[in-house]
Amino acid sequence: MLINYSWIIRRRRILFSAVVDFLLIIYFYNLVHINNFYSYPNKLVTLCLAGFWIIISYIIGRYMRVKNLNRNGLIKNLVKTLFLFLLCNFIYLISNYGLIFLFYIFQDKILFQNFDNLLFYSFFESLISISLVSYFFQCILSIITHKLYKYDKEWIFIGSLLNYEKIIKEVSFKKNNLKLILKKEEDNFCDIQINNIEGIVINSFSNIKETTLESISKLNLKGIKVVTSLTWFEKQFNRIPTDLIYDKYQLIEKIKSSEYNYQLRIKRIGDIIVSILLLFLLSPIFLIIITFIFLEDRNSIFYTQIRTGLNGKTFKIIKFRSMKVNAEKDGVQWSNKNDNRITKVGKLIRATRIDELPQLFCVIKGDMSLIGPRPERPEIEMELLKGIPYYDYRNIIKPGLSGWAQVNYPYGASVFDSSKKLSYDLYYITNFSFFLDLLILFQTIKIIFNLKGYKPN
Repeated sequence: MLINYSWIIRRRRILFSAVVDFLLIIYFYNLVHINNFYSYPNKLVTLCLAGFWIIISYIIGRYMRVKNLNRNGLIKNLVKTLFLFLLCNFIYLISNYGLIFLFYIFQDKILFQNFDNLLFYSFFESLISISLVSYFFQCILSIITHKLYKYDKEWIFIGSLLNYEKIIKEVSFKKNNLKLILKKEEDNFCDIQINNIEGIVINSFSNIKETTLESISKLNLKGIKVVTSLTWFEKQFNRIPTDLIYDKYQLIEKIKSSEYNYQLRIKRIGDIIVSILLLFLLSPIFLIIITFIFLEDRNSIFYTQIRTGLNGKTFKIIKFRSMKVNAEKDGVQWSNKNDNRITKVGKLIRATRIDELPQLFCVIKGDMSLIGPRPERPEIEMELLKGIPYYDYRNIIKPGLSGWAQVNYPYGASVFDSSKKLSYDLYYITNFSFFLDLLILFQTIKIIFNLKGYKPN
């Protein structure tokens, strides 16, 4: 599946904001440059500026919808915009004039003739325009849309009370504004006010009487959506809970790996290129982390561990050591919130996910991918296979450094957490696409910058 339209609709504010920001940057950057130099700026620089602005805006939350519109929210958005403005100027100065400043520091001189004042002021002027217009646009958009997200329409569920309770339990805290109403088969569907109904969720078509099915069919012809509970939940919540899978063939039908073989080949090429690039760019950070780990306790730098990978085959991952050397002298155990086995340096590299970066070598080797379900330890997986149905299906695709479960659910350290994360992994496996991988990549960067999701609940 290349495009999930329900996903796009739910994130229309973010997408719309990003597109408008992109157009604003192109317009103002070109306008200021033409006024100052009577020519168009470099297209690559313009696109890089627009891309950087949008990515950082997403990471720091400039595009998030405002639920409660107040002065504090507007001030926070102003601070975020100011931060982005200063960051762009700082990067511009470092990338263009960094060598000149270093020459000044070490030689006590500065080559003013090489410092293009007009070029810098042109960039500065265009960023002021972009920042102001973008900020006021976000404010206006928040004023217009913050009440439009109050979703009043209902979904009708037809099925047993037990299955209804299963869905409500899964929905729980994730969608407070979504209304799912239980109705029995013998209820009169002719009296339903279609203006208040978004659609009908059916637990199983095989259990519905012909007369009820005929009434539902008439509602469908009037524009009311009719879907199975599994399909409905998947589209609404972007995950597939195993409790809603009543037949393994439902899952087998969704997994059609032969349809996206070309995408897997593209994914593999991207994995290699990005991994090599990241290893090159992050090599200075690697040296610093290696030094700190060694200085703390004079022990091994790296930590290797056996994990389960594609098709259930085991492989060895490598990580920066974040725990004490004898952390598992009492056997394999889950990590916990205040784990005293974690070193001082380990707390830092876990929070920033730097401990995972040596796994880039596993990606280049082919045991892992950049995006996919996180590989589990065989000892823990044996326990999870007994308690969680369909858990082995996550091994149908290569494991990854980050995944749909990692960006949507906090650090898991229990069978319950693993069950919830499996629902996201199953969604990823059945909806795999290049665009979904790109989304996960951006959300991973956002989580790393916010220092979230690295501790068990």
